[in-house]
Amino acid sequence: MAKRARMRFPQLLPDLLQKQLAGLGLAERLREVEIWRLWPEVVGPAVALRAQPLRIINGTLTIAVSSAAWMQELRFLTTMMKEKLNDRLGAVLIREIVLRPGMVEKAAPSAVEDEPAPLKALSERQKAFIAEQSAGIGDPEIRAAFVDLMKTSFERGR
Repeated sequence: MAKRARMRFPQLLPDLLQKQLAGLGLAERLREVEIWRLWPEVVGPAVALRAQPLRIINGTLTIAVSSAAWMQELRFLTTMMKEKLNDRLGAVLIREIVLRPGMVEKAAPSAVEDEPAPLKALSERQKAFIAEQSAGIGDPEIRAAFVDLMKTSFERGR
């Protein structure tokens, strides 16, 4: 019976798993799975509601699209989506994107909001802050625009 080679130093578990996955050819498949996690971030909430990845086989990503109008729109964006996904994945895993009509699962209501949040009322402290910050602006038109911008920012909670 052959003796196995003795390790010089103990190996870290993540490094050992990485080597084993690479040996089995699973490392690339695990990286491909990231597409589903990254999809909403890469394409944005509006597109993510209407198009979702179905599968990736040999570098071809198939995407289900909810309607013909969205399929037409996304046809122009396939190159950009491919580049953004490959950038985020850190490798060229997607060589082609194919759009297919299909059912798109609805995202959780908290994940994507169609309606903007209701506006918050300004507190006296916020109003005083806006007045203080805008006092040094000489041009009345620019001052009014600045005040409107600040009010909107506080009302939307930013």
